[in-house]
Amino acid sequence: MRPGETPLPVQPDGLSRELLAGLPSTGLGVLLPTYVNRCDAHAHETAFRHLLGALADVRESHPDLPQTVWVGMQYGSGEYAEALRRLRRLTELARDDRGTAVVGLALPGPGKLRTVNSVLRLTRKLDYTGWLWTDDDVEFGPKCLERLVSRFRGRGCTGAIGARLVALPRASTASRTMGRIADFTVPPGAYPAAACMLVATDVIASGIPSRRLADDGYVLFELLDADAADPLRDLEVLPDAYGSFYRVSRTHDTLRRLRRSLYSHVTCMADYPWPTARQYFTGTLFHGLWPLAPWDGSRGTVRGLKRWTVKAVHFTWFCGVAANLAVRGVVRHPLRYVPWGDEGDFRSPAVGEPAAV
Repeated sequence: MRPGETPLPVQPDGLSRELLAGLPSTGLGVLLPTYVNRCDAHAHETAFRHLLGALADVRESHPDLPQTVWVGMQYGSGEYAEALRRLRRLTELARDDRGTAVVGLALPGPGKLRTVNSVLRLTRKLDYTGWLWTDDDVEFGPKCLERLVSRFRGRGCTGAIGARLVALPRASTASRTMGRIADFTVPPGAYPAAACMLVATDVIASGIPSRRLADDGYVLFELLDADAADPLRDLEVLPDAYGSFYRVSRTHDTLRRLRRSLYSHVTCMADYPWPTARQYFTGTLFHGLWPLAPWDGSRGTVRGLKRWTVKAVHFTWFCGVAANLAVRGVVRHPLRYVPWGDEGDFRSPAVGEPAAV
């Protein structure tokens, strides 16, 4: 496949050897998961153009690094034809981008990890240096992706590096409240979020177990080193590479997202060695919840008390979720599906007015 030529959308099980042979066998894999009901076709196109523009900066600074964009478009009942139509349109948009190959995958939904694992499985024989993951509702700041790639290569293409993400508030009470609460729960050490993250291929080569729920949570636990002086040494957030997105606006969606995060915390801590789980519990998730974790008075006693209160409520909820999962395990009635909290609540800064950061 010559540079600039674009593969047609395919289903995951129908990816031909000829198509794979025509793709760059090295370089950078870029993954953009989304789904038909996420937004209208125009918003999908706008977000995709925004991604291509950010990748052009990468290509200019790293002309020796091939790029292959994988768009995973999930569909529901009666949406398969629309999924293909949108994928064909997105691949057409990339025809003028002569340095980037694009593959569109139509997958039955729901479940982001289904897209992630399908793409990882299909590209197992492609020798990508790393995977750049991003969400469809993120607006990249100037040179954001270029700075991530430059830093990633500068550190030997190991571990994971992410952008500094700014959550923009919406007009709803739930969005504003979560913004105020989040200000008291920032962990002492930042780690990359899958909304904009570049991770070494070997970290995720075997795929992500479905019980992990969160792809960035899986990467965090895989790279967290409880025995190191800096347990997060292989995880980095680059301050001058930033992006933005809008918080969820509805209260029940916010609660569903928080509950999903708790499921991910519980399953990861249960499945990884105790030193790793303990480091995450005390150093990240519940940092500030004395006496279970170190007290955080770094920004004053009053703020430390507010943090302690928020973390105490969070810990109570955490215990309830853990107990529920334990009971489900005993009675052999596991959860089969855990929804995201922002389904049908799409809004991207890249689609609307530029976001001020």
